[in-house]
Amino acid sequence: MTWFAIRFTVHKWKKLEGILIPVNLQYGYSVLRFINNGEYEQGEISIIRNTLQPGDTVLELGTGIGFISAYCAKKIGSENVFTFEANPFLGDNIHQLYKKNTVNPSVTFALLGESTGTKIFYRDTESFLASSIIENKKVKQEIIQIPVMSLNEMISQIRPTYLVMDIEGGEYDIFGIIDFQTIQKVQFELHPEALGNEKVAGIFKRLKDNHFAEDKSFSSGNNFYFQKN
Repeated sequence: MTWFAIRFTVHKWKKLEGILIPVNLQYGYSVLRFINNGEYEQGEISIIRNTLQPGDTVLELGTGIGFISAYCAKKIGSENVFTFEANPFLGDNIHQLYKKNTVNPSVTFALLGESTGTKIFYRDTESFLASSIIENKKVKQEIIQIPVMSLNEMISQIRPTYLVMDIEGGEYDIFGIIDFQTIQKVQFELHPEALGNEKVAGIFKRLKDNHFAEDKSFSSGNNFYFQKN
């Protein structure tokens, strides 16, 4: 981390895939390492680069620091990108990234679920990227309430064609309640170590039952791409 502290004190921005990323030491070593070597989110980006087309409308679950949504906005226009992030403490970084890259996707700080309400969120007081809806007693956490909005109502309003999702193990719950409606393409990062084989199989079955097929020419590692037949 000492090297990164020196490196990014001088160079506060890193350009990946044409997107300038504000570098913050609070991202932690693993994220900083991938940003520095150019591998950050490359599994997602490689799929989106080859499958996102003019006329698509993106719904992203899990904004993170805003890199993916900014990339999509550059490609198809900010007015066609809608992103939702549960962690409100990422707001400054997201807006800073958007401003630097002259994009303005619609970003909402809320969790999407089965119905509207609120949910407990555990803020990691030392690393905001590690904050989660899952309690971790090994680190110091502050408990807050975050809003929950109806996933299927948002799909009905936005009418997305392309679902992008990286929600750290929450993908099983989303696939369990989703009404795909206008969605034709799905790109998601899978976390089998958190879900287990049975839930992973359940996700693939849910997609198949809704007439989606995996395109293995784009899927790689834990990043998957499915398209409606």
